[in-house]
Formats: sequence, C-alpha cells, structure tokens
Amino acid sequence: MDRLFTFMLIILLSCYAGLRVWGNDTVTYLQMYAMAETVPEFFVLDNYNLADGWGFGLMTCLLKDLGFSSQDYLMFFSFLTVTPYVLFIRRYCPHFTFGIFLLFATGMYTFTMAAVKQCAATGICLVAIMAALEKKWIRYLLLMVLAFLFHPYSMIYLIVPLMMFKPWTKWTYIYIVIFIAAGFTLESLLGTVLEVTDLLGADYTEESFAGEGVNILRVAVAFVPMILSIPYQRMLFRDADKTEYLMFNLSTVHALVMFVGLFGTANYFARLANYLLPAIVVTLPWMLNKVYYRHRLALKSACLVGYTGFFTYEHMILRSFDLEYSQITIWQYIADHF
Repeated sequence: MDRLFTFMLIILLSCYAGLRVWGNDTVTYLQMYAMAETVPEFFVLDNYNLADGWGFGLMTCLLKDLGFSSQDYLMFFSFLTVTPYVLFIRRYCPHFTFGIFLLFATGMYTFTMAAVKQCAATGICLVAIMAALEKKWIRYLLLMVLAFLFHPYSMIYLIVPLMMFKPWTKWTYIYIVIFIAAGFTLESLLGTVLEVTDLLGADYTEESFAGEGVNILRVAVAFVPMILSIPYQRMLFRDADKTEYLMFNLSTVHALVMFVGLFGTANYFARLANYLLPAIVVTLPWMLNKVYYRHRLALKSACLVGYTGFFTYEHMILRSFDLEYSQITIWQYIADHF
C-alpha cells in the first residue's frame, strides 16, 4: 500500500506539471523544443556549450527525433524530475507527509515548472547522493557528469564527499566564515567568478551579477534548520549517522549560499542554492522528530504556519500562480495521441 501511494503521488505530481501550457518559463522551453534540430544536425551545428546544457540539448533533439509532441516533452521531464524528488523524500525523510508538505511549501515543486534543465539536473544529483551514501563512488561520479551536462550549477554537489562530518564542529564554523567573507567581498571576487563562467562557455559580465539581491525573507526561511539546531545540538547529533550529518550540512550550505545572494544577483545565487533545497525538505522533519517531546507540537505547528505563510507570500502575494499557470486536461492530452 505504501509503494502504491508513492507511485500514485509521482503520477499525480508529474502529470500536473507535465500538462501545463503556460507559466513561468514554459513558453520558452516550448519554443526551444519547436526549434530543436535533429540529432545529426545537433552534432554538426554544435549550438550548445556546457553552460547551455549540452546534454539537455541532445536529449531535446532525441525526443524530437522520436516524435514526442511538445506536451510529451514537458511530461517526460516532469517525470524525470518528480520521480527522484519523491523517492528521495520517501527514502530519507522520517515523516513522509511532512516532507511532501515542505516539497510544496518551500517552492521546490513549483520550481520544476520554471527551471526544467536545472530541476532535471537536481533529480540526477539526488540519485548521485544515494550512490554516495552507499559508497558507490564510480556511480556517483558518472551521475555527476551526467547532471553537469544538463546544467553546470550541479557541480555544487561535488561537495557531498566533504560534507559528512559532524555538524557544529570546526568545519561548520570554517564554512560559515568562508561564506560570510564571500558575501562581504563578493564585488572584489567577481573577476574570479567571471573566469570560471568563461571556462564553462557562459557569456556573463560584471553587470550580470549587479542586480537585486535575494529577498531577505527567502534568506530567513533558508536559515530555519540551521538556527533551530543551535539550542538542540547535543540532542540532534549525539547519535546521528552520516546521512543525517550530510543532509544537515547541505541545508547549511543552502542557507549560506542564500546569504551570499544578499550581496549579488538573486537569479544566480538563489538558483544555485535551490540545488540544495531537497536537503531542507528531509532535514527539518528529522530535526523536529528528535527535539524534546514537549517542544515538538509547538515547533511543528510553528513550521506549518510559517511555511504556509511563506508559500502564500511567494505564490499569491509576490506573484499570482493562478494567473500565470494554465494547463490542458488529461483527457485532452490523451485525445491528442489518437
């Protein structure tokens, strides 16, 4: 029954995203698919570089050659993304229902309808994490290469082998100092950042990183697990294992990257931080299950209210999801194939 529920949830969430025809970057991806070349033309024209997502471009051309419609294209990537997302939460979150709530409340699910390339790469990275935790390092590296070919920001998951240390030891403070220094010295580090992006084939300028920083509310939400852990350090990590260490440390890096985004362009740093958003979705329920029993109800209630408020602000106040999003029905989708 548990597996059936998980399977049906994957079907439901994938179809909801895959049936969209409008919303965020949906039209951009549909136009990209409409202009896609054949696979032989892809290799001859070489229109994609590593920064553009060479592997994603090749997959797009392959789907076009196989006769996938534009809706099939969206549906394919919805399943490719949602499946590892849900299985990751199913495997590592101690409270699956709460984890699915956070999947929505943090914006992790709705982001799949915007950044298709990045979210597909994130899904591959989550499978890579599973391999790393099983010490299958060759599989981990191969999956990281695949994710990189979809989106270069996925390189952030190369830190996984270095993040299995016990939290709030010297390494936690070293990371905090490094990221705080990076935030306050970001302007002087832009030259190095631009050199790295040039190596990836991206054509960025200093003006590209001079936009408005990350919204302070989003930064505050990102720091919730890190701040919540401070009074409960001994209780949380006394008998924790490497999986719990890793997830908490990745959620900490997520928050620190968002902090750096206060000083730079939200589009780049928030998207980079979103790669590590799955760590929060599995870490927070685990933390709330380990704090003092008498504190759990109040903390869980606060999280439910707080994250619901954040989701409402993001999708109803800051921008209206209903006005931006539209989809066809499942019956229309099926009828299009006959």
